[in-house]
Amino acid sequence: MRHIYSILMLISLLFVGTACEDDYRDMVFFTGEAPIYQIGTCSNLISSANLYLNKPEGIIVGVDGGDGNYSIVNGDDAIVTAAFVKSESGYQRIQIIPKAEGETGITVRDGSGSSALLRVKVDECLKLVWYKVKDGIVVPGATEEQQKNIADAFTDFFTVKVGGRYEMIPDNESEMLEKGTLRVRPDDSAIAPFIGRYERVPVVEDEKERLGLLFEYNGEKHLYTFNGPDLTRTSVMEYMDFWENVTEICPVEVPAGCKVYHVERLKPYEGVVNN
Repeated sequence: MRHIYSILMLISLLFVGTACEDDYRDMVFFTGEAPIYQIGTCSNLISSANLYLNKPEGIIVGVDGGDGNYSIVNGDDAIVTAAFVKSESGYQRIQIIPKAEGETGITVRDGSGSSALLRVKVDECLKLVWYKVKDGIVVPGATEEQQKNIADAFTDFFTVKVGGRYEMIPDNESEMLEKGTLRVRPDDSAIAPFIGRYERVPVVEDEKERLGLLFEYNGEKHLYTFNGPDLTRTSVMEYMDFWENVTEICPVEVPAGCKVYHVERLKPYEGVVNN
C-alpha cells in the first residue's frame, strides 16, 4: 500500500509540474486586447513595428509571457522611446514613441532573465518606395536591328536613371495606390527630388482595359501598366516591371504595326529612406 501511495504522489507532482510549465509562456509582443495563440487564426503576435514621425503618438503594444516582472532595455532613445503605461485586460502595455528616422530594437526582460526583442523602424511617413534597378526598350515584332536602333535613340532620354527612385505618399493611407504625392529622385544623389502626383487609372490598349498608374512630375506624364504586351506577369515579391507605351514619342521611325515600350524594373524597398 505504501508503494502505491508513493507512486500516486509522484504522478500528482508530475501533473503539478506540468501545469506550472504550461502557465509559463515565452515572452511575446502583441497588438489588440489580448494575444491570440490559436493555430489557424489570424495571429496578432508581432516581432517588428513601423512608426512614422507624422504620427507622433506612436503605438501601444502588449507584453505576455515570462514571469511578469518586466523591464525595458531601449536600443536607441534618439530613434524611439519606450515606457510602460497602464495595464489593460490583465496585460502590461508599452507605449513606443518615434523620435527620428532610423531602425533600432526594444528588449523587454523578465525577472528570470528571459527576454523578447521588438524591432522598430521609423520613417517620416507611410510611403511606398520603388528603386529603379533596370530599364530597357521593348519593340514586339521588330527585328533585332530595328530594336537596337530604337533603343539607341532612347539613350539618356528618360529623367529617372538606374539607381533613382519613386516615393509614393498616399493621400489616404488605407488606399496606398489610389492617389497621392509623388517624390522622384532621378538618381542616387542627394539632390532635392521632383515633387509631383500619382493616381491609379484604367489603361485601355488593343480593346483591353488594365490597371495603370499615372505619374506626373517635372512637366512630364508617364502612364504605366504592370503587364507586358503578352500579359506575362512579373514577380511582385522581388520586383515589378512598369510598362510605358512610348510609341508616340519615339525619336526614330517605328516599324509598321509595331509599338515601342519603355520598361522600368522597380524593386520595392522595405527599409527606412534617409535622404
